[in-house]
Amino acid sequence: MLKELWYILYMSLDIFRKKHYVEEQKLLREVKATELVLMGVGAIIGAGIFVITGIAAATMAGPGIVLSFILGAISLGISAFAYAELGSAIPVSGSAYSYTYSFLGEIIAWLVGWNLVLEYGISTAAVAVGWSSYFRSFLKNSFGITLPHALTGAYNPSAGTYIDISAFLIILFMFVILLLGIKESAFVSSFVVVLKILVLIIFVVFALPHIDFKNYKDFLPYGISGVWHATGLIIFAYLGFDAVSTVAEEVKNPQRDLPIGLIGSLSLSTFFYIVVSFTLTGVVNYKELNVPDAIAFAMEKLNMHFIASIISIGAVITITSVIMVMGLGFTRVIYALSRDGLLFESLSDIHPKFGTPHKATIVGALVLSLAAGLFPLKDLAEMVNIGTLFAYFMVGISVVLLRKSKDYNPKFRMPMAKILLPLNLFTLLLIMAGLPLLTWIRFLVWCLVGLLIYIFYGYKHSQLNR
Repeated sequence: MLKELWYILYMSLDIFRKKHYVEEQKLLREVKATELVLMGVGAIIGAGIFVITGIAAATMAGPGIVLSFILGAISLGISAFAYAELGSAIPVSGSAYSYTYSFLGEIIAWLVGWNLVLEYGISTAAVAVGWSSYFRSFLKNSFGITLPHALTGAYNPSAGTYIDISAFLIILFMFVILLLGIKESAFVSSFVVVLKILVLIIFVVFALPHIDFKNYKDFLPYGISGVWHATGLIIFAYLGFDAVSTVAEEVKNPQRDLPIGLIGSLSLSTFFYIVVSFTLTGVVNYKELNVPDAIAFAMEKLNMHFIASIISIGAVITITSVIMVMGLGFTRVIYALSRDGLLFESLSDIHPKFGTPHKATIVGALVLSLAAGLFPLKDLAEMVNIGTLFAYFMVGISVVLLRKSKDYNPKFRMPMAKILLPLNLFTLLLIMAGLPLLTWIRFLVWCLVGLLIYIFYGYKHSQLNR
């Protein structure tokens, strides 16, 4: 009995042990700053701008959705500075997980990593389901092809659906590309991002002359609280900028290129979100935007059917980049956790030819393709948000604590940190407070499951326990 009590006491004191990372060379350094920016834009601009913008405007914020994007950008923009600072100090895979492991201790790092697994995994599957609906619509409208009803939705025998085959297959296809190598993944992502930006520019150019300023008259139909709650939802649109930091070990010059990739991708994405949401709510009354294809819908309302078709096709193609980048983030977080012994260590094995964590990629392909094909994931979207915001908050705390240390010498430092860091922590807490109670309950349950895994497996097998 005394032995068990002593073990529990020792473990409780030892769970805050820290890992001092030595720069590793297992992964190939092939990614440049420009590719990082495009990779970040590929993760940020996707289902959020094509789907969530219209729904949030119609149900929560009205034209004030522009303010929601600005509030989200301020908070996450400061977080990007924090990520850039820590990334320049320890350029390793794992993003917020690796940063908190080095500076806040193992148990905090595990909870952050556990929530990042949820963020990247569920986001990848959820975006694939959204892509599938666009793809089926594209097949039907362009070629008159209709898939069998049984293959068009999550497993629900009473509704006659057994698997969303399109979502299932697109994840498998994207993970094959991820398996082949980071350079190939970055090239495909960059090509798709350029196409995505062109589609959004086409929308703004053709829609802007048709703005009716009467649509802005009721700018805050749901009040400031509506803007606040909408921010909690549209944070999903910004998820993925930290995917840039998950490939730190594969960046040619991480101390210089990581800050450029993080801040550049978030700035460019925020600009498009604000311009597109302002234009969208100007050409169509916000009450009509509760549709899954708001941008194409706006073009249809203006009788620009050809432009609407271009936007629909563009959405089908460009949302694939989000699946790829979020899938990349998922595999790199799994790689980091298993490399440190907190998950099965074999998942950190690197393929001798492709230079990628192939086992983590294969597991991700199987698990996430089945999740996208078999489960309805929309109820978990806000849970993804709160887990990610928790990770961002812990990164901010890390920077606050580290700046008191004389041994802390990052290559990049956040400007005006005494003002921006407290503002960052406050806005993150404010956004989290706007999420529903059920979201908080799910978050706590997920963290509890993570703690049980850590107690019964991670603590014992941790590299720091050897």
